[in-house]
Amino acid sequence: MRTILHVDLNAFYASVEQAKNPELKGKPTAVGGDKDKRNGIILTASYEARKYGIKTGMTIGEALNLCPFLILVRPKFRNYVEYSDRVMDILKSFTPDVEIFSIDEAWLDVTGCERLFGDGVTIANKIRERIKKELDITASVGVSYCKLMAKMASDLRKPDATNVVMQDDVKRIIWPLPIQDLFGVGRRLKKRFNDIGIFTIGDLANTPLILVENKFGKIGRYLWHFANGIDNSKVTAHGRGVKGIGNSITTSRNVLTFDEASEVLMALSESVGKRLREHEFEASVVEIVIRYSDFSTIVRQRKLKFYTDLTKEIHKEALKLFEEHWNGSPLRLLGVRVTGLRPVEGFRQISIFDDKLRAKYEKIDKCVDTIREKFGYSSVVRGSLLINQSHKNIKIVSDEEWVPMNPFNKGGGQI
Repeated sequence: MRTILHVDLNAFYASVEQAKNPELKGKPTAVGGDKDKRNGIILTASYEARKYGIKTGMTIGEALNLCPFLILVRPKFRNYVEYSDRVMDILKSFTPDVEIFSIDEAWLDVTGCERLFGDGVTIANKIRERIKKELDITASVGVSYCKLMAKMASDLRKPDATNVVMQDDVKRIIWPLPIQDLFGVGRRLKKRFNDIGIFTIGDLANTPLILVENKFGKIGRYLWHFANGIDNSKVTAHGRGVKGIGNSITTSRNVLTFDEASEVLMALSESVGKRLREHEFEASVVEIVIRYSDFSTIVRQRKLKFYTDLTKEIHKEALKLFEEHWNGSPLRLLGVRVTGLRPVEGFRQISIFDDKLRAKYEKIDKCVDTIREKFGYSSVVRGSLLINQSHKNIKIVSDEEWVPMNPFNKGGGQI
């Protein structure tokens, strides 16, 4: 039997801020937007802040209403990446089989490491001790026979704890949990499961697989296996190579019209296109995220028949996806991301634009990039972005910042 660990850094951004500034320790602290303007969202709240009901994704205004003396810290993403890298180095000192799932999570396969470091629980405790001693932050570690159950085990005891869930524990520990606690079940799937009488993980596990497949298709089959503790996926070691490039914005006010959304998507597409061209990459998949004012979120993507690094092409595909999937409700966040990356080659596939038009857009992008590199992002603005001034809310992020900022594709891990 395999021994798999899942390491989850507790309240990571806030913990890093408290580690670097001891005056914040023991005080309700949150990492997020602008306290004076009362805009933006909470990215992470310390455990002291969580006692007041403050949660990730909550607006700054809502958080301050719950805790007026909340200490709000602007995010410093380079610090978070630095701490994450140091944690991953600690993990790799126990085994080379480390799969980074996100900036604050990773799996380890420590099967066969017992003679060097002890059993899974002993290794988990050593990892927690080293993280606390060397970085002054804490972690929860799940120990199990598979990746899925190791992750669920780490979620069940926080902060700063080791928790074990083995095969014999699934019925007793996992089945009584609400269905939304199962990895892969979000708000919409929870409602769909509840509508047919499935309220706990055990309810799903004991529903005939054929019924689940008929109702939910392929995703239903995966979730049924998860509910029954079946997961044969391997821990796959990989680095933090660029797998996708994207940006998103929580708007200062709700976006209500298609034209406003188109403008925001153009500004985001500019940001994404610029970074593609800087890396000399082109992409074959365009993805958007739509978050409504009630915080419900959908992510949709489209595989292109060509590769592109053009702002106009990215925007055109993003806008198509938006038009197909927006239900007309007020929007609080939009995001654009591209994946399926490859280095720019000497030839181009046929795109949605003819050759003359594509050449024109290539020149425009190159010209805009050059001006912005010399005089700053706001030195040149497309006319289409002047109606609602959306360009002023878009931040071009660096590679180091993008990893933790990506809000709709957490990490690269697979289960």
